[in-house]
Amino acid sequence: MTNDPRFQRTEQLLQQAFIQLMGTDGYDKITVMQLINKAQINRTTFYAHYQDKADLLQTL
Repeated sequence: MTNDPRFQRTEQLLQQAFIQLMGTDGYDKITVMQLINKAQINRTTFYAHYQDKADLLQTL
């Protein structure tokens, strides 16, 4: 983890998007595309932070 506020904000956006999608779609139906659209980031940025949605889940 870094102290860069941009890095922290991106992780926060992804975690919030994941939690919201879990409430509506459930884990199995969530896709990386849904996550990046909801968090309004690009796919490359997602993979710079996490390997996959399971990796993101472990940070919660």
